[in-house]
Amino acid sequence: MLRIGKTKSPVGLERLQASNATEAIELGFPSELAPGRDIGVQLQGEFAKSTVNYAVGIYNGTVDGRDATTTNPDNNFEYAGRVFVEPWKNDASALSGLGFGIAGSQGDKEGAGNNFLPRYRTPGQVQFFNYRTAVVADGEQTRWSPQAYYYRNAFGLLGEYISSKQEVRLPTTGAREAIDNRAWQLLAGFVLTGEDAGYRGVARPNHPFTVGSAGWGAWELVARYGELEIDEDAFPVFADPNAVAQRAKSWALGVNWYLTGNFKLVANYTQTDFDGGAAAGADREDEKAFFTRAQFSF
Repeated sequence: MLRIGKTKSPVGLERLQASNATEAIELGFPSELAPGRDIGVQLQGEFAKSTVNYAVGIYNGTVDGRDATTTNPDNNFEYAGRVFVEPWKNDASALSGLGFGIAGSQGDKEGAGNNFLPRYRTPGQVQFFNYRTAVVADGEQTRWSPQAYYYRNAFGLLGEYISSKQEVRLPTTGAREAIDNRAWQLLAGFVLTGEDAGYRGVARPNHPFTVGSAGWGAWELVARYGELEIDEDAFPVFADPNAVAQRAKSWALGVNWYLTGNFKLVANYTQTDFDGGAAAGADREDEKAFFTRAQFSF
């Protein structure tokens, strides 16, 4: 199938999930390094009895963790691709829910500001890293991401790692560096009411919630741990160690209540701690956040 226009870039595993299928309210750290929706041409499909899924494309290019703008300000393009394999998908075995793959992107970025250099946020949506104002993107950006998931009955586990390397320059001094930032996460879930877990979420409760009856929908518990580490070569020339953190580590617990096939209530508690990010080399204060969401899908 050929897609033309704005679509999800085929790099981040959790980013490629539909919004009604993600187990946590906010995406994890690897999604901060993966591109969001981008404008371009994408060829995607599957073969080998649907056990191999692929996507390749040419895009305008966007910064880590964000959607592309409606223009291509530097006239450079980005190439991205992904291959994901589920070898035992069609077997009635314990490995039928195992999938793994590799994704990546490559392109040049040349410019200053938020359309060229990223700002990284915690799962609580607080910004904890940005480059100095004078720094510009000036050269190649490459990303690569090994990724996998495993679903078996009520249990699900998703894991991904991503590296995003960008060449940057400080015009005032002429300093140059290729900054390689990295992130990873593990996200686990268990459906207490016995429905099958899956990459596309809990499809439909066995007993949808109904007022005045015994139906209470499906209940799922989730847990996540992840880290995002900034390349030490970013400090102190390209980023201020007294204002931004070098590493963020986050854990989260949550509960999902699927009342029906298209309505769920979600509650998440997330705690993030930092290495650096405060004056005189001190650590930034821990972030503690509680989120709720009511979500319809149709």
